[in-house]
Amino acid sequence: MEEKFVFRLPKEIYFGLGEGKRTGELIKRLGKKVLLVTGKNFARQYGILDELLASFAVSSLEWVIFEGVEPEPSLETVDRGVSLAYRENCDLVLSLGGGSVLDCGKAIAGVCGNGESVVPFFEGKALPHPGIPWVAVPTTAGTGSEMTNNAVLTDYTRKLKKSFRSPFLVAILVIVDPLYTRFMSPYLTAVSGIDALIQAVEAYTSPRKNPMTDFLALEAVGRLWRYLPLAVQDGDNLEYRKEMALGSLVSAMAFANASSGPVHGLAHMIGPDFGIVHGEACGVLFPAVVRFNRSVLEERYLRLAQVTGNRGIEEWLEAFEDLMRRVGLRTRLREFGVREEMLISVIRPERIGASIKENPRSMSTEDLCSILKETY
Repeated sequence: MEEKFVFRLPKEIYFGLGEGKRTGELIKRLGKKVLLVTGKNFARQYGILDELLASFAVSSLEWVIFEGVEPEPSLETVDRGVSLAYRENCDLVLSLGGGSVLDCGKAIAGVCGNGESVVPFFEGKALPHPGIPWVAVPTTAGTGSEMTNNAVLTDYTRKLKKSFRSPFLVAILVIVDPLYTRFMSPYLTAVSGIDALIQAVEAYTSPRKNPMTDFLALEAVGRLWRYLPLAVQDGDNLEYRKEMALGSLVSAMAFANASSGPVHGLAHMIGPDFGIVHGEACGVLFPAVVRFNRSVLEERYLRLAQVTGNRGIEEWLEAFEDLMRRVGLRTRLREFGVREEMLISVIRPERIGASIKENPRSMSTEDLCSILKETY
């Protein structure tokens, strides 16, 4: 564990039932014209968008809506948002939605003032300076994108999904209103919650971990493990929604300041190729990655097992697969119609990022293929 560490979070975080109604009041000091980034219809369908726009009007803010962000945002979508922000003279970006919407909005805000396209930054060019302020209002409990300094984007021409990173991508303000998560379907609740749970586990076992991230990760694992099946079963229960939103927030604080790991790195490979939702892909991969890393992370995994009420690592992994099934998720790649001979094709050098390269146990291409085959 590092004796020295840096811990970064958004400047302000507002959490609580009903905080969304205060959005206009909270952001009016940050800009005058908002580019509101959202998905295809979720926020509009359930009245969340209208609630935010009403708060903008009360606070005399102008706005432009950029909607229709896809589940895995493309480079082209980000560039369209950047063009719209420039054309409409927006001086603030607000993302209202799940992880993809949050990633898209933060990428737009980061590029504004630094260029015309996200492509150079996706390819590794550093942002020279901050873009325009970015505000996050999540409507799911799981991705943690509201806390991170990276935007996960997809180049569909190369089937390449990776992160655009910069310290300038951290939100200036985050509003987490658990009321906005109550409209998630049981499936979306499940995949988002599993994503948050595994992010916390990977933060706890990350080579970049520190005492702060350890404390937060363990808290998140215990809370999410307990409340995820309850929230899936009874999504109208606001206490369960609040606990899931808080667990997701704490998990994100941890992994944003440590790192994710090979579960997420591999999920970014199989997701685009096989059309598997990210959280479910993470859940399928998780037990095999733990078994691979067990020889170097035994003590840490035992602590995580204890936090979830299990006595040993294998018991914990069996309980995890049972949790996956209880919340309606699949546990094997073959359940998605993937053929075993297709697995090796997803492992390509350009896809192997830091989350795999920095794993506590060195991972060869053969190791990655073995893990995928074990999940089949």
